[in-house]
Amino acid sequence: MSEELKALIFPEAMTEDIEKALGIMCFECGQYARAFNCGGENIPPKAEKEQAAIIFKVLKNVLSGMPFEEAFTKMHNAAVRAQERGNTRAGEKA
Repeated sequence: MSEELKALIFPEAMTEDIEKALGIMCFECGQYARAFNCGGENIPPKAEKEQAAIIFKVLKNVLSGMPFEEAFTKMHNAAVRAQERGNTRAGEKA
């Protein structure tokens, strides 16, 4: 485990940003999980697994001090890049 992750701990009280991260709805996560899978990750195609993986990605950033909107945008952009990598065939530019 990285030192950065070891330093991430839950605060005593839930913040609005943590609540938003933990409240990401299941139906919002499938498209992101498929994009990450296209880029090489292995998120099982089960709604609860997809939701857990996406919440985890966002929550790590929130716990490191990012506001929810920034953390969600970072995850979104990473999913777009993963999708682009997965859709790029040999010899093509992303």
